[in-house]
Amino acid sequence: MKFEMSREWYEWAAKFEDGCEVGAGVLAMDAPCVGFRKSNRATSQQQTSQLDQDRLRFYIQLLIGDWGKVVTRAALDGGLILMLDDDLRAALLARRTRSRKSRSVPVAIEGLDYVLQELQMGGKIQIDNGHIQQRLTLVEPFRELVSPVDQRRLHEMKQVFENQRQLGRVVETEEILDAHLELVSV
Repeated sequence: MKFEMSREWYEWAAKFEDGCEVGAGVLAMDAPCVGFRKSNRATSQQQTSQLDQDRLRFYIQLLIGDWGKVVTRAALDGGLILMLDDDLRAALLARRTRSRKSRSVPVAIEGLDYVLQELQMGGKIQIDNGHIQQRLTLVEPFRELVSPVDQRRLHEMKQVFENQRQLGRVVETEEILDAHLELVSV
């Protein structure tokens, strides 16, 4: 089936599609060529990035607030990774051993430094860089509502931390929580 379009329509389509080849009755419709699809894709990525940052902000304040003490950066990173990765948390709770197919969990969470800096500038947390590793505290009590799913994640994460404490990888005193977790999923 062939559509016959006017020359003006083809000129408009070529401008609209950012210079994609349009002619001879054929309109280039690949996703990368279509201008409005580009902007929708960019907006979608920005929205996803914003949601990820909002989720990080929430989890950072939730974890530090729930622990109720100074938290080292290593403990926070481990807690966040466990909150974000349901499969890893389940594997560690089941105490599955490593296999040849095991994969290491990323050491850094994308955008975490930015979110921490933003929370510090907003007066939500304090970051003390005067030690070997950063120490974080919550400035004001965390009063957000926590969904049942996040409550379950938090509970399971705390169970993993308790298991790791028994292995000597988590140190908790009245004043500080530190962790050096070996996070490997199966």
